[in-house]
Amino acid sequence: ISMAIGGDYRFERGANTPDPLTATGDTTGNANAPTAGAYHAFEGFGELSIVPASGLEYVKWTEINLAGRAYDYNTFGSGVTGKISGLIRTMGGVALRGTYGSAFRAPNVNELFAGQADTFLNLKDPCNTAGGTVTLMGTALEKCTAQGVPSNYTFALPQIQGKIGGNPDLEPETAGIGTAGLVYEPLAGLDFTLDYWHIQIDNAIQTLPTSTILAQCYQGGLDPFCALVVRDDMTHVISQVTDITQNVGALTTSGLDFSAAYQYRNIYGTFRHALEGTYLFKYNIDTGTVDPATKKEQILHGKNFYDLGVNPDLKLNLFTTWFHPSGLGAGVNLRFVDGFQECDNNNCNKAENLRRDVDTYVNADLFVNYALKTRQGTTTIAVGMNNVANVQPPAIYNGSALNADESAYDFMGRQFYVRLAQLF
Repeated sequence: ISMAIGGDYRFERGANTPDPLTATGDTTGNANAPTAGAYHAFEGFGELSIVPASGLEYVKWTEINLAGRAYDYNTFGSGVTGKISGLIRTMGGVALRGTYGSAFRAPNVNELFAGQADTFLNLKDPCNTAGGTVTLMGTALEKCTAQGVPSNYTFALPQIQGKIGGNPDLEPETAGIGTAGLVYEPLAGLDFTLDYWHIQIDNAIQTLPTSTILAQCYQGGLDPFCALVVRDDMTHVISQVTDITQNVGALTTSGLDFSAAYQYRNIYGTFRHALEGTYLFKYNIDTGTVDPATKKEQILHGKNFYDLGVNPDLKLNLFTTWFHPSGLGAGVNLRFVDGFQECDNNNCNKAENLRRDVDTYVNADLFVNYALKTRQGTTTIAVGMNNVANVQPPAIYNGSALNADESAYDFMGRQFYVRLAQLF
């Protein structure tokens, strides 16, 4: 039985002071309010590890771990999170393991206190009848009337003003995380692993597109979103749509991690071959909104769609390393990212949107190194080449960087490097 306990105090402060003309809006750019803020937190934590049995005939090792954390933030209050995990190793090289835990992510200084600024968007006012060519009906007519807008009103403004920035009233994200796994080691140096994982994040901290806010009010009929739209009492023009960072919806994702590895030694040195990968079951976001057409809860599906980033069903790494007692070594790594689809308006969740296939991506890296041991320590020199075949990232026209996505692909092309390290 072992136990560890601890505690900490943290303090963070941030500020942004724009020049006076920018703060008052007397420039050709957008107004940006000065802001400053800070928060502090007290935390206490502990972990208990117990080994109830070991070295038995059928049960080689059992282990239970309990961990907990209590916290108090001056911004949103106090709470407790915890985790329990277990491991059982049986005869024949079979092991079972699992965990379940709760977690939270406190909003950071930028999310809380980033200066609120104006933004201007090329969006159409949902209450605009466009000179009588549009007839307001149903939910749109109801919400426009409730805001005092005449049913035949026409607005000439080509843009809608929004307000973006931090939100000092944010609550923390919370999460529940569960895993269950199997390990099989039939021979010394040979092992296989299989781990299922499920993550549920609630009260997610994010910023919704202004177009979503308008659709949820005037088509979905949700009053909390209508409260974010402010109109001038006399002209009925939208004077501001509040689109600051807020707690919206939830994220649910699950998948299967797997690996196979074999390590052995012979007269030529030590070799290790391994395959590691992840198969994604789902990556869904509940935006806290409804489908304007069906009035049903709107869930965005990210698996195999680019709507929520690069989330293909399969990612793999295959690598081999070799080390010789003389100090010489080498290795090669092969990386695979499966293909997926991207669609018009970056929305594959609408079946009518045009779509295209994004190609799979495979590249390889290799290196050779030499380690020299002396009385002064170990000196290692390595020479390597990344992206050996000079593979270009697949085209993603909705990608934010160079028609691709820097989070998953190599943008630099083929690279050579030399690295020198000294350990004393």
